[in-house]
Amino acid sequence: MSASRTEFDVSRFLSEGAQLARELDAPWDAEVVRAAVTSFSDHFHTGAVLWKTTSRPGDSLYYRFFARGRDDVTEAALRAGLVPEGTLTSLTSAWYEDFGPDTIQCGDFDGTHGLAKIWTYLGAPRPTIEVLDRPGVPETLRASLAAFVRFGLTHIRFVAADHVRNSFNVYFRVRGPLTPERATEVLSLLGMAGPDRSTAEDIKAVVPHDFCVAVTFSATSGHAERACFYALNVPVEKMPALPERIDDFFGKAPCHDVDGFRAIGWSYGAGRGTYIKAERAYCGDVSGRLRDWDCYFSGDRTRDPALAGGVPTVQVVDAVSTYEGKQKMSTVAGVCKESVDARNICMHLIAMPPRTRGHVHLHEEHETSLYVSKGWSRTYFGHSLEHFVDAKAGQLIYIPAGIPHLATNLSDEPVEGVVARTDPNEQESVVLVAELEQIAARRFDEDLPVDRREPLVASA
Repeated sequence: MSASRTEFDVSRFLSEGAQLARELDAPWDAEVVRAAVTSFSDHFHTGAVLWKTTSRPGDSLYYRFFARGRDDVTEAALRAGLVPEGTLTSLTSAWYEDFGPDTIQCGDFDGTHGLAKIWTYLGAPRPTIEVLDRPGVPETLRASLAAFVRFGLTHIRFVAADHVRNSFNVYFRVRGPLTPERATEVLSLLGMAGPDRSTAEDIKAVVPHDFCVAVTFSATSGHAERACFYALNVPVEKMPALPERIDDFFGKAPCHDVDGFRAIGWSYGAGRGTYIKAERAYCGDVSGRLRDWDCYFSGDRTRDPALAGGVPTVQVVDAVSTYEGKQKMSTVAGVCKESVDARNICMHLIAMPPRTRGHVHLHEEHETSLYVSKGWSRTYFGHSLEHFVDAKAGQLIYIPAGIPHLATNLSDEPVEGVVARTDPNEQESVVLVAELEQIAARRFDEDLPVDRREPLVASA
């Protein structure tokens, strides 16, 4: 077994769990825990195991295994008398059977009840309608599914049946980014108040681009009871300020995994208030198992292709990320494939210091337009850079696809502008034309002393 897959040891787990429960003032019944671990011994020894708790004083210390083998945990729990047969077990069995051989069931336990939840990984992002429009799901919820889909809650990756609270958790993956406004909209859809601005910014700073929101529904009424925004594997240096109980948990929870996986969640709902959830790896390579299931970790910019057909939504992009592209121009990233999943356009801010130039390049099969917002700029173009145009603030430039061109600032003032292109991947269509660089340098040097206060449109 690898260094990150430390062997699960029952005696050590029982001892360390009891100690952690005392540190957190959490209820813990050693005999109940021993019985739970014994009932699912194979999964605890071969799977990945973690601890979890909440910021509420006196709340339980929970533990969970993520199974590596496919096994009907629901059937095993029923045989052992650990859960009652009913709607929830029917649902978990149906989810397990209906979504094919890649579905995996896992167990969630607490220190006094034993088995509390049966988790099901659905094998892939599944359409919301396929998961929830089925017998056993309350009609109130089924009637709301079309509204969820219109809003963008289109795909589900995990479901969990909570046999302690008679509810089920649905883990939606949602097209990002999760802005404070978006967080408020999601909670409002579910009938809950949104986070304050400061908390919303904390959440935004650590969740992945395409984010997870887990919604708890009553198994009886179908009403949404809680919603939680999750951030997985948050680096220690990026952790926001946390309640004292969560800080204690992260500091004292024993971990035998190399990477020390940590997760946090902000849970909202009318009942039991607002609180923080926290998870900490124990052993078995928790991070690796979640990556097996294509879970996105804190800061991940990956876009889930399953969400590409989701409901389009209007988005606001903060122009804060600056980089220098192949063209050797200072660029502030804006609208593009990465930021908003744009299909046919990118739009960015650009700036050129006085008396500077970029590199000669062209954009294969993509047109470009530039709006000059400050200063004036000269653009050389043609297969020998034999032409140029000048544009001042308030004017626009159009550049056809496939034409070599060179942006310059010949003046003593900075130039700023907005550039748009029919390519959602801003840098992919950039083709540098190195053989024209000598001509570019000569033309730039020859024209540099020129101080044109009025723009010209001319051939060189």
